[in-house]
Amino acid sequence: MKLFLFLALLISVAIIVFTAQNQADITLKFMSWELSQSLPVMLAVPFFVGVMAGAALVVPVWMKKSKTAKSQKRRIHELEDELAGKAEHENEEVLEVEQQGVDGPGESTGNDQSLTSSDKIV
Repeated sequence: MKLFLFLALLISVAIIVFTAQNQADITLKFMSWELSQSLPVMLAVPFFVGVMAGAALVVPVWMKKSKTAKSQKRRIHELEDELAGKAEHENEEVLEVEQQGVDGPGESTGNDQSLTSSDKIV
């Protein structure tokens, strides 16, 4: 950030020095048109026209990307909330199963003889 500010200050000083040293009027001729202005004005006008034209091309794209990013962030939050809800639901189910295993009628002894051959994982 400090480097950016330093460069902006340096460029500003260079522009001020250029403007102060080049006050002579120049004449611009195009077909039958003729325009007399100082050199800094003749350079600044097309520069700012170019900046405005560039902004006119970039701003709509930037706004579209911003809108897309905002909707994607909203969708991410929705999915995170959904995932958190499912995880909470699974935790509740695991607690219920654990309580049934401890409090239920057929307490587990460690041997799972009740599984059939199709239930066993090979």
